[in-house]
Formats: sequence, structure tokens, C-alpha cells
Amino acid sequence: MPYTGTATGTAGFSSFLQTLIRKELEQELLPTLPHLQDTGAFVKATFVKGSNSTMRFLRIPFLAVTTNNGTVAAGTAPWLTEGVAPAAQALAFGNEEFTAYQAGQRVEVTDLALDENPQDLMSIAAVRVARQAGATIDEYVGRIIAAGTNVVYAGAPPRVSRVTLTATDTLTGTLIRRVVQGMKLDSIPMFTDGTYHAIVSPAVVFDFEEDEAMGGWKAIGQYTSPGMLLSGELGKYAGVRFQESANARAFPGAGAAGVDVYSTVVFGPDFFAFGDWGNITTHYVAPGGHGDELAQVASLGWKCRIGAMLIDEAGPRYVRIESGASSI
Repeated sequence: MPYTGTATGTAGFSSFLQTLIRKELEQELLPTLPHLQDTGAFVKATFVKGSNSTMRFLRIPFLAVTTNNGTVAAGTAPWLTEGVAPAAQALAFGNEEFTAYQAGQRVEVTDLALDENPQDLMSIAAVRVARQAGATIDEYVGRIIAAGTNVVYAGAPPRVSRVTLTATDTLTGTLIRRVVQGMKLDSIPMFTDGTYHAIVSPAVVFDFEEDEAMGGWKAIGQYTSPGMLLSGELGKYAGVRFQESANARAFPGAGAAGVDVYSTVVFGPDFFAFGDWGNITTHYVAPGGHGDELAQVASLGWKCRIGAMLIDEAGPRYVRIESGASSI
């Protein structure tokens, strides 16, 4: 069969050789990969051998809180009878499971491409393969999160569904404050920095920052040091730190009259489970072997088994906001 990997005739190969003159590579414009950068946002699940591709994570529910409806009665929890130990409570141990799926990609490079390329082509290929692996996993997790049903819709008054959203139903400071209020009332915990975090598309950032209700917006230099920044962090408002990424989910043409709809997710820690970074492997096959007796082709790729799920057992720890955006 004809060779389909990277050869001297591959599109762009001649241009690539011209970097010998410029002595530098073109810089790629790559979006941040937000969904797995914030390691406090997810519970790490592990693969269970012999379980037909099942990922599992441990769950220990919080203990019930009671004051006996405010009535103090000795011997009725939590009120003590003098000299009498209360009945012991039992910690509940459970686990949740979800299915993992195998994924992978690879590239092939010919011996001539390796010989004639002025750069270390295999090193460059390794970087590209690693980037593809991370971006693939990030997009998969982003789609799982975007399917979450704990949703509020932009608009004044708020719209009732995605298909009713218009381009003028934008993300506003008022909407963010309303979401934060609801999360606090639902006792959704904050991160250790005392805030919730959010992932937002660049398409909605302009409207958000132009909103006159955003008087409390803080630029990143006003509340954190450079070493403590989140990936793609923009600033903080109403107790939420915002991460901007072109990989934030969107629903093209899903709104009224075919406008694009954008998903902004505001979340606390451990709002989804993911597994498993630990099983990602890279594979390099040197030239030679069956089918390549003249050692003409090298292969480099990645492989993993991944899965993710939103954690809703005790109520969701996130809110998704769907909105339109001004024309770009």
C-alpha cells in the first residue's frame, strides 16, 4: 500500500526545510488546555484490572449534621447526657465507577525525511505527539463537563433553554453573582484559595468585561502572585477566578436564529472524576522489522485508557452558564 506518513513529499516539507535559512521554527498559536490543569477540580480515578475497562474512585460521604431541630434534649444527638458516651457513628465507604475507553494516535517519519530535515525531526514529533495526547484528553473531558445538566441560561429575564438564547443574552456580572449565591446556598465548597474557579471562552470575555455591573473585577496582579496563577487566568470577580481558553465548550448554531451558544462552567473542588494520567504511554518503533526490512520508517505515538464523569451523588459541585456573545 502507498506510504502515508511523513516523507520528503509530504505537504509543507519543503517549507520546513527553509527553516535552515531562518534558523527558527514558526510558533504555533495553541489554546490552553483548561479542564485538567486545575488538579484540585477533579477526583483521580484508577483503572480496575479485570473489570472490563472500569475506572473507580473512592467516596466517603460527609457525616449528617443535626441539632435535633434546635431542641436541646439530653441523650438525643448531638446533645449529651452527663457521664454517658454518645452512640458511635459509622463512616460510610463507597465507590463510584465509570467506563474508560482506549485512545491513541501515531506518526511515521521516513529515513529520508530524517536525513534531510535540518531540525531534530523526531524530537519535534515527540512534542507534537505529546501535545496531541493532552489536547485530545482535554477535549474529551470538556465534552463530558459540557453535557452536565446543572445549567442556568443568560438573558433578562433568563432564557429557559439553549435554543431560545440570542446574541444579546450575554454573560454578565449579575449572572455570575446569582450563580455564586446559589452555589453558596447549596453548600458547594470553595477551593483552598477561598474562591470558586471558572472556565470561560474568549468569545464571551469581551461582553463580560464591558458589563457596567463588573465594578468589582480584579486583575490578576491585584490578588495573586505570578507563581500562583491558574492556566489562562484573567482575573477575579464575585469570588470566582476566571480561566480563559479557546477550548471552553461552545455549541455552534444552537441558539435562536442559529447563533452560537457558549458554556461557562463555574465549579468547586472535586466536581468531576477523571482517570487515568498514569496509564498514558508513548511508543517509539525504530526503523526496521517486518514490512520495513530496509529500515525506511520510524513510528512514534501515544496510547491511553481514559474516562470521566461528573460527580452528582451529593448534588453537583458546578454550575454551567449558557450564553450568547456579541459579534466578533
